[in-house]
Order: sequence, then C-alpha cells, then structure tokens
Amino acid sequence: MFSLTILLIPSLFATTALSSQLPLKLENTSDDLYYRLPNEIRRVAVIGAGATGLQITATLVDHGFEARMFERAPNPGGVWHYTEKVPVPASFPNDPIETMAYVPDIPNRLPSTRIYEDGDEGRTVDWRLREHWSPSPAWRNMMTTQPYQIMSLPDTGYPKNTPWKLHQLDVNRHVRQYASSVGLNANDGDHTNITSYWTRVERVEKIPGTARRWTVTLRKVTPLRDGKLEVAWWQEQFDAVVVGYRSDCEAAWVPPIRGLDGWASTWPNFVFHSRQYRSPQDFANKNVLILGGGLSGVGIANDLIGHATSVTLSARESASRPIIAAARGGLQSNVTLIGEVTQFHEPSALHANLRDGVLTLANGTLVSGFDTVILATGFRKSLPFLVDYHNSTIKGRDDPETIVAPIVTDGTHLRSLHWTGHYIDDPTLFVCTEGPWRDRVAYLQALGAARVWSGKARLPTIEQMWKTYPGAAHVLQELSLIGRIKSRLFVTWLNNEILEFGGPLVIPPSFDE
Repeated sequence: MFSLTILLIPSLFATTALSSQLPLKLENTSDDLYYRLPNEIRRVAVIGAGATGLQITATLVDHGFEARMFERAPNPGGVWHYTEKVPVPASFPNDPIETMAYVPDIPNRLPSTRIYEDGDEGRTVDWRLREHWSPSPAWRNMMTTQPYQIMSLPDTGYPKNTPWKLHQLDVNRHVRQYASSVGLNANDGDHTNITSYWTRVERVEKIPGTARRWTVTLRKVTPLRDGKLEVAWWQEQFDAVVVGYRSDCEAAWVPPIRGLDGWASTWPNFVFHSRQYRSPQDFANKNVLILGGGLSGVGIANDLIGHATSVTLSARESASRPIIAAARGGLQSNVTLIGEVTQFHEPSALHANLRDGVLTLANGTLVSGFDTVILATGFRKSLPFLVDYHNSTIKGRDDPETIVAPIVTDGTHLRSLHWTGHYIDDPTLFVCTEGPWRDRVAYLQALGAARVWSGKARLPTIEQMWKTYPGAAHVLQELSLIGRIKSRLFVTWLNNEILEFGGPLVIPPSFDE
C-alpha cells in the first residue's frame, strides 16, 4: 500500500525539503500574471462515483466545499462495479460521438416526474434501467494487470495475503470500503446531501442570467416495488463542475468494417461488443471469434478457454503498441491468433446461421465457422452532458480555430485542457484526465482543483495557458505522462503555491509492501 506524506510548514526551513523536487521560483507575484476566478467557488458538482470521483469529492469536502456527487449507477465503483446486468446493445454503426455514451433525455418542463411500466413506448422497464445506468463492462472473472500495492486508495488497505493480481470483486470491495470511510457510499445517502446515486447528468451549461454559475440538469431513476420505474428530472446550480471520470469505458466503439453492420442486424444476439460479456459458461460448446488484441480481447479469450469449443483472436498484425504486445504475450497457447478482419460478407439465404457466414482477412484469406463474434474494439470518449463542448467535425489531431474550444472531438482524446485538468477558457470546469491508482495523480489533480478554487493556488492567465498548451498534435502525450513524472509535476506546483499561501506540504507518494 502506498502513503502520501503531509508535513506542516512552520517556517522557510521547509524550502530545503523541496530541493529534490526542483521548485519553481516565482519572482513576479503580480495578480496580472494569474487567472482570476469570476466569483467565489462554494458549490461544486462532481460527476461519477468511481475510484477517481470518490477521491475528488472527498478532497473537495475536506477543503470546505459544498460538493454534490452524481452517479448513474446504484453503487460506487465505476468500472469495478461488477453486475450480471449488461448494457443495452451498442449501435451498428456507431452513434455520433456527441451521444455515443447515451442520449440525454430532458422533458420540456422542469422539474418533472414520470412513472414507466413495461410496454410504454415499446420499452421494458429493465431496458430503461440499463440504458440509464450503463452497467460496467467488467466480466465475472476479470483480473487486474497491476499489483494491489498500486491499486490502493487513500488509507484503505487490502487484506493480508492478498495475491499480486486482484480479482475484480477484490477491487470492487476496496473501492466501496473507501467510499464508506469517507461517507460517500450509497447507503450513506440518507445522512448527507452529498451523494445522489441512480442519477445521470443530462446537461451541464452556463445559462445567461445565472450569475456565471453552471446549470446542471439531472435525471434520477427509482425502481419501484410494483415493477414500475419512477424517473425524476430537475436542475441544480453550481459554481464549478468536475467531470470525475475519464470516460474510457462507456461509449462502445464499433469499427467501420465492411459488412459488419449487416451481420449485427442479422444475428444481433451473436455479434456484440465486449462490454456485454460476463461469463464463459454462456459460450459452452461455441466457436468464438474475438476482434481486438488489447487487454480486453486477450482477457476474454483466456477466460473462454475450457468452456468454448474454440477461441480465435483477430488483431492487426501491424499493431506495435507495447501494451498490446504485452497483452498478446499473455495469450494461452490454445487461442488461435489470426490477422485483421477486413470484410464480413453479406448474409444470404445460404447463410441460415452465423456459422455459415464468411469473413475476409487482410491477407485475403477467407474464414468461417464461428458461432459468436465479440468486438473487443474499445471505447471512445463521449461526454453527452457537455454538448456545447463537443465538435465532431474536427478529426484526429487537426486543430482549427473555433468559436468554442472543444473538449471532445473525434472521441480519441480530450483537449483544450490545462495540464492540471482545468478547461482553459473557463477554469471553473474541470475534467479529470488521470487514473485513480498509480502515484495517486488523480488525488493530486483533485487537490490542485480544490486549492485553485479556494484561492490557495494559482493558474496562469487564460492567454498564458493557451500559449503553453501543446496543441492537438501533442495533447495525447501531454495528458498521459508517465504517472511518476506527472505526480512530481503536480507536487512541485502545489508546494510552490503552499510556500506562497501556507498549508500542508505534500511530497510524492511512496509504495510499501
């Protein structure tokens, strides 16, 4: 487990403690060099109750903010909240990036309440619940790829004799234990006004005449005992908003492979995205094809061994990312590895079932004989509640001038963010770009947001932040620096601000057995 040491600074002697962290010298303290908040920040909305959102909310509460945490699931955990329920099927082809994660549902009149029952508008209550919730893509036997010493939350340990690799249930229990320790678990809701589970954020916007505050439109579902579903909509006002998750595992991405849409339409129960995979027992005596050679593809392929009749993994032969190479290195020997699929041939009357369907590989080889196709093809970043900050007309790393600087473009990355996570054009909007585990960068990022909004840390002016912004050509590397480097960058900045304004000195986290 790691620890984050905090030391009080009684005098300038503490400056020497920072010498190994290369503190920056602030020779000019003119207010003109720094961003000025438009108004006092007191009330903050946090979206998401995964390991990251929980840390951010707890940090804000510790710093005296009136925080409200919204989570569309019934419990905390994010991707580690395993459930047998599966998300609604992914769209073939993909929905637009703006609504790839979900389509916001806002009635004309707010607040509003409605009761749904099976059959209303052609939907079941179960479908409405899963569409609202979007259950985690974790599968029953999923294991971590990192040791438990790294995957630890503040002041929350794992039991003795915990194995090096963790089962997803171990991580889930760990996250919920942390949530309880800081009063943010689902069963703490009756005692605080902080958490709101089963609540999806439909829109975040600044409306003229609201004193520069953010208006957040919310949608909460409540399953009723009679099998019906109550849905309530309302709005709340906030001084600042935090996107407390990285949106890495919500918007399922379907590759534009010729003929794939036709297969999904013809055999919808047998061609699906990996986020719907749960258990290998469901594929007993089946010939399974998995598209995608990343961590999920390899993990699911290995999980199926011993249950499926055969497991075949299709991956691009040109892929050279180290993480993919490492994942493939973990493939069990009885998984068949083939090249990239370039075409799904159109089903015909001769193809009564999927096993008769024919695929073409990149080298021209024709293959067939599969009962199920699982698309472990990843996700795209989509933040439907920030519709004003999407611009899907911008592709790849193009960086044209726009009236509103977008945060999401083609879904491959987030942009227009300062390295701290603040949206450059309006730092009262904050997007967490870091994972919750390694080197506690997410916690340090939360600490930075809390100190900036409380006036105890400074950001450069908006103009200066844009001058130092790396641009879309480098934003991926800039926002995904190695954890240890990014951790020290945050610590150096925070401690220089602490030397100016006072407070506890933070030194980099260390890992202990």
